[in-house]
Amino acid sequence: MYLITNGKLITRDDSAQGYFEHGAVAFEGRLITEVGEEAALRAKYPDAQIIDAKGGVIMPAFINAHTHIYSALARGLSIVGNNPTNFFEVLDGTWWAIDRHLTLEGTRASANALYMDCIKQGVTTIFDHHASYAEIPGSLFEIAESSRKFGLRSCLCYEVSDRDGEEKCLQAIQENADFISYCEKEKDPMLAAMFGGHALFTISDQTFERMVAAIFPPDDPVCQKLDGEYVNSDSADHSSR
Repeated sequence: MYLITNGKLITRDDSAQGYFEHGAVAFEGRLITEVGEEAALRAKYPDAQIIDAKGGVIMPAFINAHTHIYSALARGLSIVGNNPTNFFEVLDGTWWAIDRHLTLEGTRASANALYMDCIKQGVTTIFDHHASYAEIPGSLFEIAESSRKFGLRSCLCYEVSDRDGEEKCLQAIQENADFISYCEKEKDPMLAAMFGGHALFTISDQTFERMVAAIFPPDDPVCQKLDGEYVNSDSADHSSR
């Protein structure tokens, strides 16, 4: 049993007290057992190990509802000769240029960097839309291992796209399907899966059909990018998708 003490506690509990000036949190393993006034919890759990919040704020963690692990090591990056003037050039000259060189080792390093940053910023749950077109098979599993190592909750998917050819597209579809099957089998409360798709201007009708065929059961969640559609002059052809 542990007690987090010496902090201003925000519970965000509408049905009870939402704030304690001198609050504490009792937890054991992954389970928060009680929150309340520090003095009361110290008396109730005299043998608990104390974690001193040093006068800081104690509150529920943040959720990052949309992130890209593939960009975790690109902070401050400038690519020589890449001077984009529109959104497509940003994608092709920066982000796609990065993910086309991202191997499993690079994916693992990027995941480690992002999870460490999450912990520093108070984020304990992420939803990640990943792409590493240099080495696709097994990439979501590499991220999952990193997530377990750092103790965060993760909902992961792979970014399906036609931009690098049919073989890579099929590998991306399969990576989603394999990881969804894995999560359904493992039933790890800290790990979940979605089926990912890039913006509509990089996905053909045939690829959509293949994605639909790979989604089983049919109620699996889908993460489909809708931004950036305007960069494609034929975007009106996709209005019914």
